[in-house]
Amino acid sequence: MAKQRFNRLNKPKKPTKAVVQQLGRKLPFLLLILAIAAIGYNLHRSNLFEPEINWAIDKKLSQSDAHYEQLIAPLLDNKYLINLAELKKNIEAEPWVANAEVDRLFWNKIDIEITAHTIAMRWQDKGYISTEGALFKPEILITSEAPLALVNEDGTSKFFEDYQLYQSILAPLIITKFERGQIDTLTIEPGVGIILGHQKQEQRLGDFVKAYNNLKQTSRKIRKRGVFDMRYAKGFALSYQQQPLQQ
Repeated sequence: MAKQRFNRLNKPKKPTKAVVQQLGRKLPFLLLILAIAAIGYNLHRSNLFEPEINWAIDKKLSQSDAHYEQLIAPLLDNKYLINLAELKKNIEAEPWVANAEVDRLFWNKIDIEITAHTIAMRWQDKGYISTEGALFKPEILITSEAPLALVNEDGTSKFFEDYQLYQSILAPLIITKFERGQIDTLTIEPGVGIILGHQKQEQRLGDFVKAYNNLKQTSRKIRKRGVFDMRYAKGFALSYQQQPLQQ
């Protein structure tokens, strides 16, 4: 039996004109991709994305711009992904820094404003309580005439609120020392002691103000060394320190 032969049809070749037209349609996209790549390369080599920090540092802080730049330097390594929250966190870890406002102006042009703590009280001999009620413990302490606070570290927030309340009741008298253990005790200028106990402190402090105003003119010893124990249901007990109460 004779074998059948099949003739294969050859594909017609695309005309050169059609090929050129097809390449012409793709060429703009290729050029666009190349242009984007070139722009990206040039931007990477340029200073446009280099971090530029504008510092505004509280004059109460002794550290210079260079100190804070060193703190945040590791966070600036990736100039395409600078986390402002991390910058803020690193700066506020410094003990004397109360707040750091970090704002991005344009790309990596960043404003950083640093505010210092203001001392409201000395905390034991280890640190300070700020006017915002924050406890901070710098390595190097400075001399301060602020009132002395004797309280456990975990109780400083409520303690400072109570200090502000007590001072408002006593004004114009000035608290120089506030100690909180089992009971609250105060020292006011120039050396008068007040024992408030652990309850009804506001009422007892109001009673002290009335009693002290009545008695302070009768005896210099009361004004210098008097100790008022206000824990009595009716009245108070008055005693005297051998020496003025130490601050």
